[in-house]
Amino acid sequence: MPVPRNTVRITVLSVESTNADAAVWRARFESELGGCTVSHLDMTPLLGATRPAQLDAEVVVLFAGEDLAVATRALDRAHHAIEVTANDAHSIASARIIAISDVLSAGNSRGHTRHDHAECFTSANATHDLIAYLRGVLACASGLREARRELSLLGRVVTSMRSELEERNEELQLASMVQKDFLPLPLPPIHGVRISSFYRPLAGVSGDVYHIEQLDEDRVSIVLADAVGHGIPAALLGMAVCRSLETIDRTHGAPRLLGPAETMSRANRRLVESQRATTRFATAIAGVLDCRTRRLRLAIAGHPAAILLRPGEPPRSIEADGGILGIFPDEPYEEIELELRANDRVLFYSDGFEQAFSENGSPRHIEEFAKLSGVLGAEQLVEEVVARVDAQTGSLHQADDLTLLCVAIESPAEMRLAA
Repeated sequence: MPVPRNTVRITVLSVESTNADAAVWRARFESELGGCTVSHLDMTPLLGATRPAQLDAEVVVLFAGEDLAVATRALDRAHHAIEVTANDAHSIASARIIAISDVLSAGNSRGHTRHDHAECFTSANATHDLIAYLRGVLACASGLREARRELSLLGRVVTSMRSELEERNEELQLASMVQKDFLPLPLPPIHGVRISSFYRPLAGVSGDVYHIEQLDEDRVSIVLADAVGHGIPAALLGMAVCRSLETIDRTHGAPRLLGPAETMSRANRRLVESQRATTRFATAIAGVLDCRTRRLRLAIAGHPAAILLRPGEPPRSIEADGGILGIFPDEPYEEIELELRANDRVLFYSDGFEQAFSENGSPRHIEEFAKLSGVLGAEQLVEEVVARVDAQTGSLHQADDLTLLCVAIESPAEMRLAA
């Protein structure tokens, strides 16, 4: 950080032909101007130097001489030296240049003109006006110096914040990779049942989590949970909820498969018991599908109902009573059973789709899902949903996490084709 100065620093520059005049003017500045320190630098060695000099001053007075080429070169080098200093992270100076030269002020009857990089005075005009002009400059210099110091400090704060944001972004990307690593790998088809997924976090990590597990040769467990909130806290809670959704009881002898309702009850009690300073809750839907018999058992904890798409019929919401997880420890959960048919598609989804597909604030996701009823395979159906989401206005700035699981019951023809 630069050391604050109580006085304005003036640097007098001269070329070989003006060294004597510059020395006289330096003495005059010291005697007639208050609140400043004055130094003198011969620029002659710098005119041919390959490396730029640095000038840490608020005011530079350049006695450039009457050789146009030399004067122009001197002004250019002075300006470059100021630019180098102004770009220095530790500098607060951005000097004002005042050039004394008849050739640089040529063609101006007032003897005072504005050059590209400097205020230019003729020698005669400088004799009468330069001291008064500098007094005006010095009167503003103190406030300008403070403004530059504050700007420099603000620049360092912005740089620090940018560095911290970049670090947080790297951490968020790493957290996103870790969360995705915990998501289940795709299952191969089981007795003509295929399951496909679509997962798109709102911001790196997601409060949506899902788990698909083959329990035995015939049965598959499907769980989708949505933690309240967004970002890393919701992601951590969502993963904790998903891991607490037991599907097998191993506490008493031989393992026993749990029904979806019992799975929900156990997860709810665990979440309530783990509450400390904050209240954490989530919605969830859990199902166990017997792929051989095509029987699906479902339980829902405050989550959007599953949607059954059956060719030739309107979409059907598969609902079951049950409050959200983490509120009441003895919350009852209803379990329903549904027999699926060939070409049926069952959609498990998070509530982000209600906002992704909306019109004038009213959700129309059911209508969008209905358009997919037919014989689309699981992967094709998911790809079509993704395309429809991407086609929505504002899809680049989605409002919530999006997760969709599609359970497709293949027809005999599809099974033979896949074989």
